[in-house]
Amino acid sequence: MHIKHNCWKCETASGAYFVKKYEDILTEQKVKRIHQKLSEIQFPYHIPIAKQRSGLLVQHWLEGRSVSFENQQERIEAVNCLQALHKTNAKIDWQQEHLPRQKLIQKWIVRYERFLSNEDELLPYLNYDFYTIANTAHKAINQLAMIAQPTEEQTLLHGDVVHHNFFFTDGKVTLIDFDLATFGSPVDEMLLWLHRALPNANYELGTLLKEHPYTKICLPRLAYVQYPNELLREWLYILQLDESERQPFLDYLMPFTKQALKAWPKLINQIEKYAV
Repeated sequence: MHIKHNCWKCETASGAYFVKKYEDILTEQKVKRIHQKLSEIQFPYHIPIAKQRSGLLVQHWLEGRSVSFENQQERIEAVNCLQALHKTNAKIDWQQEHLPRQKLIQKWIVRYERFLSNEDELLPYLNYDFYTIANTAHKAINQLAMIAQPTEEQTLLHGDVVHHNFFFTDGKVTLIDFDLATFGSPVDEMLLWLHRALPNANYELGTLLKEHPYTKICLPRLAYVQYPNELLREWLYILQLDESERQPFLDYLMPFTKQALKAWPKLINQIEKYAV
């Protein structure tokens, strides 16, 4: 069964398998090496490689669904996975694995510049909200540039903490899709998780900080939450869609944008309240 352009469910006499094809050999090697190292320490929140095949990732098929970040308990379980993943540096020297380095601010600057460069195409959709988003991002980047970059422990980061990469099956949550995995500070990953989770928690930053102790590692750099990462990412994504695909996505994105911009003053106040 074809799942998407490079992923399949394959039924065999020995059972069902998830199969992913890689065009980029470096990504394939990275993902397989990560799964190998995690299997060596019996890491419980990943799906081990079932068969070795060149160009393919083959894992046992698990029935389940994506985690919902609207559900508090499932958010907590997702953070449990990330915390456990970050703590694997106690058993695995990830620095020796030559993973790509996480460069969060540089990535955000590039995203902001791409947003600006597509003003002509985005303005008809966003109108004045385009400038609100751009000014918010500009202000945030300037403030973040003045924050001293602390020396923090470095470890394996999943790299893409969207809800559908947390898979709920057999009563537990499992991390899937390590294609964007990097080596960096766990604070960066948890900041990105806050960005992802906030729209699903009515932008109640305090709720997310209180419901799991691990999120408190973000407190010294909580100002990073003011960068409108999700808005920039989603509006740049829509540019990749054909005209026929844009309208259904706009039906989601327009109210998402209005909700975010309306909540932003409250979010800034919460950042000032909880930051240390």
